[in-house]
Amino acid sequence: MKLFVHNHTGEFEKLLDSDQTTYDVLLAETDPDLVVMQIDLAWTLIAGIDPIEMFKKNPGRYELWHIKDVFGLKTVQAGLSPDERVSRMAFAPVGAGQIDFKSLFTHAKLAGLKHFVVEQDNAACFGDSLAAARVSYENLKSVL
Repeated sequence: MKLFVHNHTGEFEKLLDSDQTTYDVLLAETDPDLVVMQIDLAWTLIAGIDPIEMFKKNPGRYELWHIKDVFGLKTVQAGLSPDERVSRMAFAPVGAGQIDFKSLFTHAKLAGLKHFVVEQDNAACFGDSLAAARVSYENLKSVL
């Protein structure tokens, strides 16, 4: 049995008494054989963190990926905290936003990817869930 840790932006906020984040502590203080990082790529990027750098720092730790896309990454103010950046983003079907999934998937082996799931937090805003899923599927299929 393994525990899977899923992130949002809050785990990337600096701790009050340290330059570390909660996510840094989770990576450092957990056994990779027992704890798998289920990285949500969108929340990681929204927080201003580069997932590829994370893969390089902790290879093989990211067996599960949540795949979703967002707008706002290219225009958000650099000085905002991870949680402050959230309100400047808008979710979109995969491939319809600003995340470079092709680049991320070229690092899948380094990350340790075994499974991924497409997730869209507000599919109804796109029209309906099935329409959003169809767009995500078609766009992701062209990347893979």
